[in-house]
Amino acid sequence: MLPGQKDAHLAGRVHNITATIPGRSSTGRVLLVAHTDSVATGPGASDDGLGVGTLLEIARTFTQGPRPRNDVVLLFTDDEEIGQLGGRAAARDLAGSDPGRDVVINLEARGTSGRAVMFETGGHSAALVRALRHTPPVATSLSAEIYRRLPNDTDFTALRKAGMTGLNFAVMGGSARYHSPEDDLAHVDLGSLQDLGETTLSASRELAATDLRQVSEASDATWFNLGPLLVWYPSGAVVPLALAALAALAAAVWYARRRGALGLRAAARSALTFPLPLLAAGALGLAAWRALLLVRPSLGSFSTGDPYRTGPAVAGLLLLTVTVVWLWAVWVGRRASSLEAAAGTMVWPALLAVVTAVLLPGAAYVFTWTVLGGAAGIALAARTAEHSPWRTAALVGSALPGVVVTAPLVALLFPTLGLALAAAPLVLAAVAAAVVLVPLVGQVRAASFRRVVAGGAAAALVGSALVGVDAAVAAPDAGHPQPVSLIYALDADRQRAFWVSGDADPQAWVTHYTGTRRTDSLEAWSPALPTPSGGLLAGSAPVAPVSRPLVKTLSETRDGGTRTLRLSVRPENGTPVLLGLYVDTTVTPVVDAQVGGAPAGTGTLRGGVNLPHAASVWKWGLVFVAPPREGFELTLTVRDAGSRTRLLAMTQDAGLPVSAMDQPRPDDLTWIPGAAGVSFASRVYTL
Repeated sequence: MLPGQKDAHLAGRVHNITATIPGRSSTGRVLLVAHTDSVATGPGASDDGLGVGTLLEIARTFTQGPRPRNDVVLLFTDDEEIGQLGGRAAARDLAGSDPGRDVVINLEARGTSGRAVMFETGGHSAALVRALRHTPPVATSLSAEIYRRLPNDTDFTALRKAGMTGLNFAVMGGSARYHSPEDDLAHVDLGSLQDLGETTLSASRELAATDLRQVSEASDATWFNLGPLLVWYPSGAVVPLALAALAALAAAVWYARRRGALGLRAAARSALTFPLPLLAAGALGLAAWRALLLVRPSLGSFSTGDPYRTGPAVAGLLLLTVTVVWLWAVWVGRRASSLEAAAGTMVWPALLAVVTAVLLPGAAYVFTWTVLGGAAGIALAARTAEHSPWRTAALVGSALPGVVVTAPLVALLFPTLGLALAAAPLVLAAVAAAVVLVPLVGQVRAASFRRVVAGGAAAALVGSALVGVDAAVAAPDAGHPQPVSLIYALDADRQRAFWVSGDADPQAWVTHYTGTRRTDSLEAWSPALPTPSGGLLAGSAPVAPVSRPLVKTLSETRDGGTRTLRLSVRPENGTPVLLGLYVDTTVTPVVDAQVGGAPAGTGTLRGGVNLPHAASVWKWGLVFVAPPREGFELTLTVRDAGSRTRLLAMTQDAGLPVSAMDQPRPDDLTWIPGAAGVSFASRVYTL
């Protein structure tokens, strides 16, 4: 992991740009946010060129039309990619007397294509999702529930922590090119730009015309796509609806039993065995990914588990899932009527509706509406004869609510989670398949079970073949390059350099530089290097003219049991994108640290748990993002135990030193996000 994220405290220079379109009778501010920086190895055409372009066009429409009711603030942040420094600075600078009247629309990207996805909200979401009604994006309250529990941050995180609320948008398709050199104009989907623009413009206009004083009075909400519509209702209705679904199912079962259409033993058999196809669907997802890695180990280098061409694998996995559910349904149907099997199937969604309503409210709708539809179908089917086509029609029709709420979620989760975590959408797909297929078992009860199994086996072969096709088409080429890792690391004290890679399955071009020997000793003098469990590939490299760090002591004082050093930390040459300083805390623990008079943080960040023993001494660090040529001053106070203080200074440059390379990167290779295509240099000081 590169520094400046979780390995060190952060400081830096940011150049945010703000412009305000005054409202005619403002009740608050609508902040439209996008970041202007990109990662060191990517041009950032989608992340966040899509957001910046969208904001500029929205600004044009607002300035050419009637003045909005509320102030509209365009905020272009800097240094989002490393620690959201621009967002943090904006949260501090824009903080007003009533941040609850500020509503944020933040635009991000985690891919280069696909629909605009509204994946996170702040508080009082009922007032926010209402603004999406005219041009709905892909949106589900489940994503907000999940994202809230993840360690991921965007600029919206800092603004939300400052008391603001709002909506967070992103484009998520085509994530194989995310944070890579492939994130360029040639690979950005202009349809995604149009969709993001139309969606956020509509939401911006709606919020700009809203009395923002009422936002803080709104409740939270549950929301989801229903075809072209966006449905939402207050979160206070989540638990009552879940309980109503459970009660409706119980009432439908009681009614069907009273009419002699349902036997509890047969329904119980369906309920007790229903987890089996769900577990099988999840296992299929895990096994398919493992199989793909065996055939194409290089697929493991896609950080999201989402390579370029996943269509055949997704289609194959869905077909396999449907086949497993169908075989289970037919097996259950041998000793149960379609109504009994449907009733048993609904038990688990009913229980999950109540559990998620309490623990994960934004997800409860998936199960609640599935059960409400199923209960209605069971009640209607109980009024018909067992072999009547009307019974089948009632049960299949009642599956519609479950399918329409689940299908968009499955479609969203595949590109979001990737093939590596395909088990999650496959389990949901299995639930939707069950509520559709179980009512059909009555139509095949007279058929030979052996014939049904043979048909299922044929479908399974087709599904497996489709997954195999995905492995066949996954070979890298110039249009679909393989992500690889290669880093240049210079030990400026000893004037020695290394080519370093963390690739588990390295390409020949990488091993041309690194060789095939692995080591875990380099972090002793370069703690910013990645630390894979199997060690790093490392081969000697020529010393090249990369940026180097320089530390000088400006003053030194002692007071009781502490020692205070005022240090100048600057690049000796070049223009690094990062300039860092680490402290050997085993010798002199850090008591206080300040950069430019501002606290820099004293907590230990590098725990050493996953680091080689030699590197675990550098447990305190500060990384300065985009340092000026004169560097920065650090006032460092450490415990004075009579020992000298050991420091490690580090620079990071964007790119590799061309003068040290005898083979350029081939067209069918690209940089893996976050751990490639950069150069480090380090020096150790004892002061």
